[in-house]
Amino acid sequence: MILILAAIFFVLILLIGGERGAMSLIALCGNIIVFIAMILLMSSGIWPVLVTIAGSLFINGITLLYQNGRNKKTIAAVISVACVMLVLFVGVFLIGSRMHLNGLNEIELKGDLSMYYSFNIHIDMNMVCISLIIIGLLGAVMDTAVAISSAIYEVHVNNPSLSKKMLFRSGITMGRDVLATTLNTLYFAYIGEALMLFLYLQKYNYSVVQMINSKAFLQDFSCIMFSAIGCLIVIPLSAYVSSTMFKDWD
Repeated sequence: MILILAAIFFVLILLIGGERGAMSLIALCGNIIVFIAMILLMSSGIWPVLVTIAGSLFINGITLLYQNGRNKKTIAAVISVACVMLVLFVGVFLIGSRMHLNGLNEIELKGDLSMYYSFNIHIDMNMVCISLIIIGLLGAVMDTAVAISSAIYEVHVNNPSLSKKMLFRSGITMGRDVLATTLNTLYFAYIGEALMLFLYLQKYNYSVVQMINSKAFLQDFSCIMFSAIGCLIVIPLSAYVSSTMFKDWD
């Protein structure tokens, strides 16, 4: 069934996406290779957060520069994503290290993992959890940055007389429309993963206080919040970088 699903995916992306679909597929394979390299480096004893920073730079370059080409709107998106990730890295590291996200949650402890596998892998799992949050929010931030920079670029091309301030306002307006769908996408993505958690808590009559303080809920909630904050920050930043670049670099 895995091979069948993979074959359907490859055929559809080539038929519908065409050349851009093929480039997206190559970029996806490149990101998978980067992710595998990150796992190997972390397992070899290199600090997980350092590996995540390097891996995020490669993913950012592969996804944006290779897939979308080296142009003004892509460069603007890359700069915006890099700045946001730098700011959020500090926040995730400071807050995440105090949230005790590491270790197995309640669902995993009840599953087969804790019965058949040893978890004494000599890796700082708190740093691994911080790395997971950073990787998770990277995709959402890149999507939003590309959407804003591409929209401002089209506005600038069709209305070259608009000032930098007007382009910035246009980016903010479009960013508000993008934000609504992005937040819902994040919500449904993580709520789908947390479905087992809610069923588990309901089955064993957990109270609301116990649910909020459960590690499983905290892990999913922290991912949603950091991703949402990243999308919020990248909108004005991407609008400013894009409007400045398109007007001053002409």
